[in-house]
Amino acid sequence: MNIYTSNRVSSPREEEAEILVIRYEPQERKEGTSMRFVRPLVKWFGLLSTIVLGALTFAPDTFNVPMHLRPWVFLTFVLWFFAFCAGLFNL
Repeated sequence: MNIYTSNRVSSPREEEAEILVIRYEPQERKEGTSMRFVRPLVKWFGLLSTIVLGALTFAPDTFNVPMHLRPWVFLTFVLWFFAFCAGLFNL
């Protein structure tokens, strides 16, 4: 078995590397008047529509939902509730 070991030490000259530091400073964004008007409307629309769909799902007889539409109302409510909890209506 032959083992080769080197007694040579690595080069005494070290390479000098330039270090570049990048720093990100977030700036405040100015919202337009339309976004300040639309944002609360979208939040309230999401909240109220989720409540209405929940009421339709859990009390279909009260709102006279036909029997053939009840599974679709339930499925829509589950997807809508997931979207609401995921923050879809929080612009």
